[in-house]
Amino acid sequence: MMMQLFLAAIGFRRRSSRPAMARAGLAVLMPFMAAAAQAVTCGVTTGGMPFGAYDVYSATAVTRNATIAVACSYQPSDTGAITVNYTISLSTGSSNSFVNRTMKIASDSLQYNIYTTNTYGVVWGDGTGGSSTQGGSFKLTNGHPTDSANWTAYGRIPALQDVSVSPSYTDNVTISVAY
Repeated sequence: MMMQLFLAAIGFRRRSSRPAMARAGLAVLMPFMAAAAQAVTCGVTTGGMPFGAYDVYSATAVTRNATIAVACSYQPSDTGAITVNYTISLSTGSSNSFVNRTMKIASDSLQYNIYTTNTYGVVWGDGTGGSSTQGGSFKLTNGHPTDSANWTAYGRIPALQDVSVSPSYTDNVTISVAY
């Protein structure tokens, strides 16, 4: 057993919304009326991002991935198709900043961040503070009324942080899907 051992986990909360109500604490699924007889519903799921052990003496950063799944369903009228454009945003978590997100236990904190690629150059956020969002589109029809896509979130804890020994540092990041 390492002398300095940390277990770190990121918990994700899910939220779907229409763009005008992105911060409105909505339920996981919210219908969006595209036309009078056409309804689109989108949702998001993830399993979280457990980092595992962190050694304060290691010169190597700890990295982990998480899958974020977006799915949309279409209740079409008799004919027609619809293109659903969506954007995935991540909140700052408890740090209230994208510069360095922090996992915490009591008054102690451990810096980390979530990125859009495995080069760890672009922070995944809400498009503010130097962060970027991710997004795509689905073409839904009578014959293909449901579609989904998986996105990878890349987490990284920088090496050599002088932090207290703790069994578990955590943070909660809200995932928002605007469509």
